[in-house]
Amino acid sequence: MDTSRRGFLKKGAVGALGAAVSIGLTDKVLGHGGLSSTAPRLALDKAAFQAQLKTPFFIGASRVPIKLIEVVDLGSKRSANGPKEAFSLTFHGDKGSPLRQETYMIEHDKLGMFSLLIVPIVSKDKSARYYEAVINRLHS
Repeated sequence: MDTSRRGFLKKGAVGALGAAVSIGLTDKVLGHGGLSSTAPRLALDKAAFQAQLKTPFFIGASRVPIKLIEVVDLGSKRSANGPKEAFSLTFHGDKGSPLRQETYMIEHDKLGMFSLLIVPIVSKDKSARYYEAVINRLHS
């Protein structure tokens, strides 16, 4: 078995490219991170989410519905590049469709598509599931 360095590198590059493409397609099919956002970053501020309280957001490729129930201010400051803010979002979801902690692609009628890390949180209400996402732009 006589393999040249050039042949080895060529086969390795093709194999790596094939693996990268299949991973990217898998993420898109499952609705995980890595997809491009249709919402401008600056449009997804605290006020934009507050305006969408009690509205449905759809999670991942299976479009699991969750409802935004609370937006909590975690601080803000002014900088030379404009205002910076931090806030948390609390969502209410169906008990029958649990989400695990993961970065999901989220779709909303008014806000478009974007990705957030969704984390299950504990609640006294055992009839539903609750989730939280924290947006911190104080250090960006």
